[in-house]
Amino acid sequence: MKEVKAYYDERAESYDNVFDTLYFRVFDAVTWKFLEPYVPTNPKALVLDAAGGTGRWATRMAGKGCRVILMDSSEGMLKAAAEKVKKAKLSRKIAIKKGEITKTGYSDETFDMILCEHALFLFKNPDAVIGELTRVLKKNGRLVISAQNRYVQGLSLLSGKPSVDNVELAFGRLTRKGHECMTEDGKVKVYSWTPTEFRTMLERNGLCVEKIIGKGVTMPLRIRKETYFRKDFSEDLLDKILEIEYALCEKPDALALAGHLQVIARKT
Repeated sequence: MKEVKAYYDERAESYDNVFDTLYFRVFDAVTWKFLEPYVPTNPKALVLDAAGGTGRWATRMAGKGCRVILMDSSEGMLKAAAEKVKKAKLSRKIAIKKGEITKTGYSDETFDMILCEHALFLFKNPDAVIGELTRVLKKNGRLVISAQNRYVQGLSLLSGKPSVDNVELAFGRLTRKGHECMTEDGKVKVYSWTPTEFRTMLERNGLCVEKIIGKGVTMPLRIRKETYFRKDFSEDLLDKILEIEYALCEKPDALALAGHLQVIARKT
């Protein structure tokens, strides 16, 4: 994970700059809609924001009333998170800790809820993450966790001008379990799973999957990248896209169309 830490340390100061693009306005709205109902409001409840980065979810969750431990391995991201927490006047609610989410150092059944958002894709062995998060989660507590969808990761290679090489690469991604690819700059390996693979790995770690939704069904296969990474768009367009996204979140057979998968799972 040394390369991953360096990657995020390098990008920490500018990391939040993309979150006002159309893509992330949609992505974040869907994420929060299916996260917020599970965030404890009890001021004694303790939540782990696993690989919490710059704290954009920790601050929202702490705003609901609970206490939050934000854990990340990148010093740069934690520095950015500390500044955000201070600005939001949530220092009494959010504790920032450097650490690995495969070895948190916490006792069994410490947390009332755990969020692991947009981080699992960095791990070749997802069971190391899920097993550890399940261990420190209280019985009947919820884990809200996301993964990249292997189907869309593969098919997105064909969304521009398909070539024989891209078709062959797409086929490899679609048929190779837990396939590995690289970020666009070629610096970090990325892993993804199908909806069935994602569900199976959670269940074999002692979790009951209560709900699984697809995020980003409208993107990136259907809306061009030049459009969905724009920052100048109308709120009406955002609202209309979200109507589609929210509707499809309620349709289990639409999961394979989504770029990301978000699961709400309970520890049995």
